[in-house]
Amino acid sequence: MGRALRPWLPDYGLIVLGGMAIGFGISALIVPARLAEGGLTGVAVTLHYLTGFGVGPLYAVLNVPLFAWAWLSQGGRFVWRTMVGVAAVSAAAAAFSPLRLPVHSLLLAALYGGLCIGAGVGLAIRGGGSSGGTDIIARFLNRRHGWSYSSVYLVIDIAVLGAVAVWVGLPAAMYAWIATNVSGRVVSFVVEGPRRGRMALIVTGAEERVAHRVVTELGRGATRLSARGAYTGQERAVLLVAAAQQEVVYLRSIVAEEDPRAFLVVLPATEVLGEGFQLLEPSRRPTRSTPR
Repeated sequence: MGRALRPWLPDYGLIVLGGMAIGFGISALIVPARLAEGGLTGVAVTLHYLTGFGVGPLYAVLNVPLFAWAWLSQGGRFVWRTMVGVAAVSAAAAAFSPLRLPVHSLLLAALYGGLCIGAGVGLAIRGGGSSGGTDIIARFLNRRHGWSYSSVYLVIDIAVLGAVAVWVGLPAAMYAWIATNVSGRVVSFVVEGPRRGRMALIVTGAEERVAHRVVTELGRGATRLSARGAYTGQERAVLLVAAAQQEVVYLRSIVAEEDPRAFLVVLPATEVLGEGFQLLEPSRRPTRSTPR
């Protein structure tokens, strides 16, 4: 039993650490400023303002029916890890509730609260679990009906923040929207980290010179692809270059100097792995639910 659990201990550590960050952000920053957040945490915070019950117990109770639903529809592994995340959030929210940081600016409370919550959610995802709430609903709708995670989060956040505007006040809802957006961006950064980059497609007649300068001056590789113009029917070379975000300006300068008439498209790359970037590493099989 101990050997079976040992490989998963770092993952559970990330989930617990993420839950503690979420609980700290809620109890030490969001609640003292009488703000809220999106998702189920926002529901728990709003109910706290209306009833006086602790945010931690409320968040745990709200997740109970979602656990049952997720167990039947998504399998036990995901639910176990999510239960650890929810327990960590609830315990941390209760433990940090006496701690009221002296943040007198609502904007700063929203920014730093969103930062802590986003970092916590990102850590829980890196650990192969979640912090519960909206994540369970989004995962189900994505797998069963093909809904994107962002669409589910947006709909739920709008509904929750609308309720915050009615029951707590419009200013609280407006600052809560800021906190929600900050947390979303921080989640992306924590999950994707420094592996984000840019992918450039370069259509040029000077592909040899451009590729040479990309390799020698920029220190990046270039892949030549064959393409044909839909209008002219002529064969053209297309260079595919993966670069860091800060290297795009220099890459654009190289292309402009070698071929001012070139066609350059720069796209965001969510993850860039391989030579020159973070190396590819094998990982454990991700947690999956049993197909139904």
